[in-house]
Parts: sequence; C-alpha cells; structure tokens
Amino acid sequence: MRIVQIIPDFSMGGAEIMCEQLSRELQRTGHEVTAISLYDTRTPITERLEADGIRVEYLGKQPGLDLSIIRKLRRLLCELSPDAVHTHLHALKYVLFASRGHAWRMVHTVHNMAEKEFGRADRFLARRAYQRGRVTPVALSPEILRTVVATYGLPEDAVGVLYNGIDLSRCIQKTDYTAHTPFRILHIGRFNEQKNHLGMLEAFRLFHEEHRDSELCLIGDGDGRARLEAYIREHNLEDAVHLLGLQSNVYPFLAEADLFTLPSLYEGVPMTLIEAMGSALPIVATAVGGVPDMLRDGEDARLVPVETEAIARAFAEVYASAERRETYGRGALARSEAFSVQTMARGYLALYGQTPTHL
Repeated sequence: MRIVQIIPDFSMGGAEIMCEQLSRELQRTGHEVTAISLYDTRTPITERLEADGIRVEYLGKQPGLDLSIIRKLRRLLCELSPDAVHTHLHALKYVLFASRGHAWRMVHTVHNMAEKEFGRADRFLARRAYQRGRVTPVALSPEILRTVVATYGLPEDAVGVLYNGIDLSRCIQKTDYTAHTPFRILHIGRFNEQKNHLGMLEAFRLFHEEHRDSELCLIGDGDGRARLEAYIREHNLEDAVHLLGLQSNVYPFLAEADLFTLPSLYEGVPMTLIEAMGSALPIVATAVGGVPDMLRDGEDARLVPVETEAIARAFAEVYASAERRETYGRGALARSEAFSVQTMARGYLALYGQTPTHL
C-alpha cells in the first residue's frame, strides 16, 4: 500500500513523534511510506526517517496562509498516487484543497480536544469534509471522540478511535524504586501554554519548600522558555530546576527519573505519557482529555485536577512512599501494552483499506 503522511513540520512534539512512529512501523511491515513536511525544517525526526529509508518531502511553506502549498501538494500527490493520505494538525486544510477531484482515501488524526485543534475557519472546512465523508476523523481516546462528535455534529460511528502507540521495546524499564538524592521529577513537552509549565513550576516550588532534596528536570523548548527562566530566577530555583533542552533520545532520562509529571491544561493521548508508562515510572498527571482513558487514579498513577496545590500534594504523596512509587510504576507498565506502535499501525491500516469516497 502507498501511504502518505502529511504534517506541518517534524518538530519534537507529540503529534510529530506519533507520525514518525507510525511511518516507521508501516515501512517496516512492507508498505511504501512518504512523509511530507509543509515547512522546510529539518529535525532529528526527519533525520531518523530518512536514515530508515523513508522519503521525506519539504514544501517550503511560508509563515501564515500560503496558498502556493496547495499547488505543490497537488503536484506531489498526483506523482505519488497514494492509496491513503493521512493528515495531522493544520495540514488538513491544504490537503483538502489539493485533493479536489481525486479519490484518495483520507484520514485525519485529531491529536487534541477537537474544540482546541483548529480555529473557526479550519473547523468549518473540517466539518464539511467529515460530514460529506471526504475524510475520516480519528480520535485518540473515547473522551476525544466525545469532543469530535460534539464539535462537528457527527455520529459516533463516523469517527475512528485509535490510541497513539510507541515502540515499547525502546523503553528502559525501571526495576528499582529507591529514590535518588535529590528526588528527580521529570517533564517532557513543548514549552507552550497547553503544557502548563508555570503551574508545574509553582507546584514544584510548593513541594520543594518542604522537600529540599528534590529537583525538576524539563526536556523541551518553545516560545514559553523566557517566562520559565524568569520564574526560576525570581523564586531562586536555579539549583533545583534544570532546563535540559531538546533531546533526541529521552529514554535514558526517563530511566533516571523518580517521577514523571504531566500537569497539562488539556491533552489528547500524549506520547510522552506512553513513554513514561513503558518505562514503568510512577506518574502524576492532570485528569484532562484522554489521560483518564489511559491511567486509573490510585492504581496506575496519581491523577489530579489542574490545581497547583493538588499537583504539589501528589508530588509529596509519591515522594513519601517507595511502595506507592512501585505500585504506580508497575500499573502504568501493564497499561502501556495497549499503546504499542504495532496495535496503532494495524488500526490505521484497517482505516486506510476502506473504500475511498470520490471528492
């Protein structure tokens, strides 16, 4: 099967990592995969894709609305003659215009709560495409399914539901739950409003006041970095909070952490959470989006409201008990089996194989 994956770019975010993982697994199982980046940005993800023999095309998109991308996409898709076109994030609107008159099977993954994914104009285009059967939307969890149905006025059976997946064999599973000194809390994620870094720093500050033998390590980068650095300086946390930048391989950092945290304001099915689950790490996360579909509070993790005090209390609970850390870590590991890249790829192949709708 000839499959095309289209995404704005391959920066180090959850949607981009999911697209990489899926592309590599599809290629491994004998399908012909081409990845298209609307922007020219080369990243560690594109380097890995190309090293694995996956063709990556860069279309040179300019910032803002760039109508030249429609012509470039149309020409490239006609050349590739795909059996399935799979879009991610804001690539959908360009592909809709570029695909007019063609009967390619089109699938779009809704990576976040549907009402948060697009602005009003893009939601209008997506609604028309979904309701007319031009594109099959895929929700990452039952909770996200609910938002897709509500946002776009669709029946549930018009929406696919497939969890994100990773190559679990790459995870380094924790076996010893004795705490490090200092106690190490890890977060991985883009520095933007969704990930609630300032709320996380405030929660860590409250926790750190009572537990001085603790540190917070942040992997990632983004527009919010300057605000984080200012907060760290203002509250004299330079010795306890470490900004580690972007990392092409996060698994060694997960292996050395005592606790993984994801205090987001909203989420889909975050790839970093699956990586932590597959590493058998105890987890403190906010009960938003698809997270409660992945983990059970008090059994596999500690799930809390989006409140700094609640997050800080959860940090303290996990810090206080090696037994609790092991219970959560082992529970998360067991739950991770539902989030393998093999399961994800099989689900998408079933969708790609459905009869395409003429546009």
